Amino acid sequence: MSTTFPGVPDFAEKRDRLRDLAARYDLDALVLREPATLNWLLSARCHVPQTLESACLTVVLSPAAGELTVVTNAIEAPRLKDTELAGLAAHWQTVPWWADREQALPSGRLGSDRPRPTELGLTAEIARIRRVLTGHQQLLLTDVAKDTAAAATDTAHRLAPGCSEREAAAALAHALLERGLDPVVLLVAADERIAMHRHPLPTDRVASGRMMLVACGRRHGLIASVTRLVSFGPLTGAEQRDYARLLEVERVFLDASVPGARLGAVFNAGVAAYTENGFPADEWHRHHQGGFSGTQPREFPAYGTSGEILTEGSVVAWNPSGGGWKVEDTSLVRSGGVRPLVHDDRWPTLRAGGRDRPGILVR
Repeated sequence: MSTTFPGVPDFAEKRDRLRDLAARYDLDALVLREPATLNWLLSARCHVPQTLESACLTVVLSPAAGELTVVTNAIEAPRLKDTELAGLAAHWQTVPWWADREQALPSGRLGSDRPRPTELGLTAEIARIRRVLTGHQQLLLTDVAKDTAAAATDTAHRLAPGCSEREAAAALAHALLERGLDPVVLLVAADERIAMHRHPLPTDRVASGRMMLVACGRRHGLIASVTRLVSFGPLTGAEQRDYARLLEVERVFLDASVPGARLGAVFNAGVAAYTENGFPADEWHRHHQGGFSGTQPREFPAYGTSGEILTEGSVVAWNPSGGGWKVEDTSLVRSGGVRPLVHDDRWPTLRAGGRDRPGILVR
């Protein structure tokens, strides 16, 4: 059976990348367990609880024929066939819900992105494959980013002094979900908590002066990250200058994010920009600066020693913070330079490095 997936026009391209990898190692089959890999390949929701680092199915790819087998349990199989994987031409192996689906896997020479002891570990190689989005995925991610930005804008315009962080988070989750976006990450901070906590899970804290909204929205297996800031009243000159300095730090990260650049070199350039723009030399110690994104909020935090190479079609989300502010968007690495994707014409913008960057919404 030749595998097709009418709802995913780039499916064959992604499958063939994996087939080539399996053939290179002379494998009988490639076993895919990693949720990010499955989301990338199938453009589908492969989870039940979003909090688990496991998928509700396993995919087995036979490189010789290019055929797929979906291995799942009797609870998930009907739903997957009706919704997420409707139209996918594949073999199905269904086990009882109480059984280990590993028992349904084939024998032979196997490789995997989450290898068992008897399987060849291909975690890094498969991550490099999925790190380069297809042309179709780049279009999809552009729409995901646009809708994530719109959700943040709609939410921000509803905020007012006296709103709690939980209320803001509920409004943001609603705005994401009504656009078909899974709220993979949802953070909100009021007033001094913006500077105090880089990952502010929402609390009952009530805002009086300002609020920060942070979200990662996922659709078609692709993720866009956004951070937006709201001030309930005019900004002082010093506050405006601090935020402008932070955008200059982000500019360096973005300018350095070109095909062929080593991830660690981009990180080092951005870190150096903190002192160049008047921030303390150790400001970057207070929060990771971001890194590869696209199929995960962060594949891993970038470090100065990170040896991975940016390629055209890679996705990065840099996340500098300082001076009581934070900035974050999702960007696509292109041959002509990085292209920020998260944008909404209704949001105030500032120019930095020849790019429109998000300003602070003053209510």
